Formats: sequence, structure tokens, C-alpha cells
Amino acid sequence: MKRCFLKYFLLFLTLGSTILPAQNALVLIIENDSLAVKDQDALEEKIDDHLLQYANAGYPYINLQFNAYEKQNNTEYFHYRIDKGEKVRIDTIVFGDYSPREIALLSRYINLPEDGYFHYSQVQLTIADLKSNPLLRVEEKADIYDKGLRLYTEAKQNIRFDAMAAYKEEREQKGIVGNIDMSLINLGGLGRTATFHWTRPTLSANTIDLSYTEPYILNRPFSMSGAFSQRYEDSSYVKRDLDLSFIYHVNNRSTFTINYINEYIGSSQDGSDSLFVKQKRSATKAGFNYYSKPGMIRAKVLASSSLHFGSKSRISKNDIYAEIIYRGTYIGINCKLLGALAVSEDIIANYDHYKLGGARFLRAAYFEQYLTPAYFGWSLESGYFRDLDIYLFYDGALIQGIEKTVHHFGFGISVPAGNNKLTLALGIDSQEGFSGAKFHVSWNMP
Repeated sequence: MKRCFLKYFLLFLTLGSTILPAQNALVLIIENDSLAVKDQDALEEKIDDHLLQYANAGYPYINLQFNAYEKQNNTEYFHYRIDKGEKVRIDTIVFGDYSPREIALLSRYINLPEDGYFHYSQVQLTIADLKSNPLLRVEEKADIYDKGLRLYTEAKQNIRFDAMAAYKEEREQKGIVGNIDMSLINLGGLGRTATFHWTRPTLSANTIDLSYTEPYILNRPFSMSGAFSQRYEDSSYVKRDLDLSFIYHVNNRSTFTINYINEYIGSSQDGSDSLFVKQKRSATKAGFNYYSKPGMIRAKVLASSSLHFGSKSRISKNDIYAEIIYRGTYIGINCKLLGALAVSEDIIANYDHYKLGGARFLRAAYFEQYLTPAYFGWSLESGYFRDLDIYLFYDGALIQGIEKTVHHFGFGISVPAGNNKLTLALGIDSQEGFSGAKFHVSWNMP
């Protein structure tokens, strides 16, 4: 096995003096190329640039060797010679121990160089792309075997578990509200997932959601997902949905989804006199998701629109979510814009309202404190985001049915808890002050 190509960046400079006089001019000479540089940092930067140029042109084993040093008057000359090594073509990428179906799926995340030659920067971007995939564990290394490139990846075989909790008072009731999310990752093969979601957003409501996704049917850029959900309001209604989704993978970062939804709505046992009329509806929904490349600045856009056909009226529901994430050396910023609009030929029922408030948005509110047919919101978080996250946040929203703009402020802290993170957040409503502060606890897997 040939030595790892990443070693070519190791550089040993044999200098005649460890301190370069400030008044001397410096000249870097590589073979027949001569470059004037300002100082020692610039000298080393030019050497690295020269190495990278060759590594991106098919020479993974390129090495610059110090050859000679001379000084003439006030000019110092550093002579290097090039050992380019073997020029390498890449026509195969090996990921590890996977089935043919899984290899075909992984290959969709890879773009080989167009000219076929090894390209160092492109390999680094490929590794970064794979590391952003929630299905994989990826090591920051690669090896070359003849014309094959080996990337070190492993399918995650684990259970993702997220939870949130908060204390709530409703009229004469008091208790804990929150939710539990559980995902089975790579269930029976790479890409297959199953999820379970339970939430108690209020003391009188419970919801359950189940789903299963089969990726890349017949090795084509189409996936399929099935889901069941139920929401039970103790004193009013029960709503059950069956959802079948067809997902088209536009590229590695974008998907377009078409859903068919069958809905049942009726009175709950304790709400038999709540005047909810039993009905069935069908709905079609279209959605588009986009995720940018990993980097210092990342973006995400989610948008969907649905049309629901009932026995008496039709309703359209439209949602959009956009997020920009910045991660600097010490400071990080999360900026979000989100909104939704429900339009109906009749009065919009409770179960078709958007429900806002909780540990993710409008964090000075209880879970589902705000019920509305339309809203526009924004959120800004700024702080230190690493293994330990400490940040300030501001959530704001224009909510139909509420006269004033809602402003929530607060701070959060997330600490590592095994493979997960424990997040504590305190939110304050500008209208209520500290007396109405809400405290949320979240347990989630990054």
C-alpha cells in the first residue's frame, strides 16, 4: 500500500539562520521559477501554494526538497528542487464493507475529477460532504491504491434520541409537557430509517407520529416514505393521517417531494358534544428542500404547499423555512426566517391552525401557546458554538390574531452528554418581563 497522500504537506526547512534580518530581501527559487517574497511567512505560504498546485494536477506525492541557501549583498536566496513523484489517475473510489446497493448510494455523493487525475482539494471537499451526511461516520483521511481512492467511512448503526421538557400551568392543571423523538438509523441497510415521535404540547393534547423511508428505489434517484400520525385533543377532536411520499433527489443537496395524504377527523371521547363533525379529507402536498455545502457559511431552505379536499370546503397550507449558519473561530451566528399561511373557503378549524411556542421557536412561550392561521417569524442566535454552546437568542413574530409583534429574548447553554447534547434555555417575553420567563430543557443528538 502506498503511503497516505496527505503526508505531502509535511515540510522541513533547513535554513542557514533561524532569524531572518528584517532588512534583507528574500527570494524563493523553485527549479527555474524565481519569486520575491516579503518575509518568512510569505516564503512558507508560497511553498505550500506550489505543493497544492501540483497536488491538484494529479501528483499526490509531490515533495519540495531544500537544495541550497545563499546570500548576496542584502538578498537571501532559498533554492528548492521538485520531486513530483508519480502522476495518478483515479477511476475507482472504495468506501469500505458495503453491499452493491449501498456502494451505488454512496457513489451519488462523489464527483470524480473530470480529467480523471487525482485532485487534492476535491478529495478534501468530498470528505467534508460525507462528514455532513447524518448516515455516516467519516475519518479525515484517504489512501491511494493504484487507480483507486479509499475513503474511510462507516454506516452509523445507532438510535437517535431527542427529548424536550417544560413545566406548564393551564387553568387548574399543572404538569410537564414536552416530546420524545427516536430514529433508527440505517435500519437493515444504509439509508433506511424509521422514526417515532411522541409529544404532549399541552396538558390536554397528545400526538404520535411514525414513519419509514426506503431510499433510492431500484438504485434510481427516487425514495419513498410512509407515515402515520395522530393528534388527540382530550376535549374536542382526534385527527389521524396516512401519508405516502415520493421523493425525487434533484442532486445531493436538493430534493423535491410529492405527498398523498388521507385524513380522518372526528370528536374525541371526552369531546363528543364539541360539535366536531366526523369527516374524511384527502390532500396533495409538494415540497422542496435545499442544503448548501458544508463550510464556514451554510444555508438551508425548506418550502411546501398543500391542498386539502374535504366534503364541504378546501384549504391550502403553505410553509417556508430558511436558515443561514455562520461558524467562525470563536463566534457563531444562526439566522432563521420562517412563515406559514393557511387559506380556506370556510372558517379555519383548530386542527388546521399553526401552533407556535416552545423550546425551538418563541422560547418565552409554552408549547403551542399561540394558535394562528398565519404568521411570519425570525430568530437570531449568537454566541460560542463548539462542544459547549453558550449563546444569546432573540425570537420575533408577526402572528395573525395578535395585535402586537411578539419579541422573546433569552440565553441558552448546551453541554455534551455522551453522544448527545443537553440544552437549557431561558426565554423572556418583552411584554411580560422576568415574571413570565419560561425555562426549557432539551436532550438532543447533534
